[in-house]
Amino acid sequence: MKQLSNSLDETTSQIVSSVPRILQDAATLQLEGAMLQQKLVTLEQQVQGVEEQTGHSIQSLQRIDQLKSSLENAASALREADKWVALATSLEEILESGVPTQKDKLAELAKQVAAMTASLEVLSDSTDYETKRVQLETLFNRLEAAITPPFVEALTLMDADRTRAYVGVFRGMSRSVSACRCWRRAAASVHAHSWARAHHQELRPLTTMLAEDAEKQVDWLISVLKSDTPLGELLRLYTDLLLSLDPSPTKIVTANFKLCQTPDEGIALLIDLKTDIDGFINCIRNVIDAPRSNKEELVPATLRELGRAAYAPLRELMPKYTDIQTTLFLSHLDDPMLKQEDLLEYSRAVLSMAERSEGWFHTAYNRGKSIAGQATYPFYAPAVEAFTSALLNLITSHTRHIESSFLSSVNAGENAGVLSETFPASLLLESAVTQLLGVLADRQRVEETDEGMAD
Repeated sequence: MKQLSNSLDETTSQIVSSVPRILQDAATLQLEGAMLQQKLVTLEQQVQGVEEQTGHSIQSLQRIDQLKSSLENAASALREADKWVALATSLEEILESGVPTQKDKLAELAKQVAAMTASLEVLSDSTDYETKRVQLETLFNRLEAAITPPFVEALTLMDADRTRAYVGVFRGMSRSVSACRCWRRAAASVHAHSWARAHHQELRPLTTMLAEDAEKQVDWLISVLKSDTPLGELLRLYTDLLLSLDPSPTKIVTANFKLCQTPDEGIALLIDLKTDIDGFINCIRNVIDAPRSNKEELVPATLRELGRAAYAPLRELMPKYTDIQTTLFLSHLDDPMLKQEDLLEYSRAVLSMAERSEGWFHTAYNRGKSIAGQATYPFYAPAVEAFTSALLNLITSHTRHIESSFLSSVNAGENAGVLSETFPASLLLESAVTQLLGVLADRQRVEETDEGMAD
């Protein structure tokens, strides 16, 4: 215990002696912390001062840069204005003296008009921009009017080198649409001249000529006219051509139809007409579907317009199809069997007509589909209705004859009921009506199924 007490005393003495040094060290550390805080405050003030000075400097640099850019733009605008004046004067002189026709001169002219177009874009912020734009538009209108006749001539002759030279001028003016319009005019003129010059104007030679010409025209549009929409341009060309030919294909086909001596000849003409038009449309589809580097998206309205123009002759004659099909149906009723006086034989003849009508309807419907596809139904149905009405009229008339004969037999005291001679005729006539109703019901199901499959 004594040793422990001595050890505690020594430890206590050491602690007491070391406390003043710790307090002194803590005071020194506190003083150094205060000095560091003061330095940090001073440093923060210095940083803020530097930031303020730097901000002013950056703003000054920005103002200097903006001023420099304004000066450079002003200098560029002045140079472009001088360049514009020189180009406009030069183009005016060319228009006054006559536009050259040499390929090298046209190439230089194309570069000049392209430079004028680019120069106007640079001057878009100038105060007289609108004046210059109107001036350029006027100059380009005069230039287009001057080069259009020789350009159309080059297109008509299919002179690729000359055409490319003129196309360069149109592209320099940013008027590629005008170049394609001139191409359509030239190509349509060539085809229209061939049509008018033909000794026998028929639809088949016309559609064959256009089908054989399609791929060549597309290649010409791509390689020579540099068109981005060659297929659309081709469809517009053929649409405009078919609508503008004189005499029109519709008029020619209608005249040929009038020369048909029999309904069968008329049906054959309509089938041949549909075949010719389908061949032309299929050729156009093959041209459209042909693989190319840039796949062109065609506007649906453009396709519909060509289809309407191509099928216009057939659409014009479809009401005639109703007339001749009605004539064919009614000719079946001009049968010697329907001209006899015997009631039973007449009923048997009517039953025969009802039974055979299914085959007539089937044949007529298939032929109608070969003429107009599913669109034939509105023209085929009236013919079926006319035939059915005519046969029903015969049935009604014969019913009256049977009834009259029956009443005469009764009045004369002869056998009536099932023993009457009119009874078998009545049964056969009833069978004919049942047969006809069944045929009509079956045909309706078949035709509705065909329409559903087409949809």
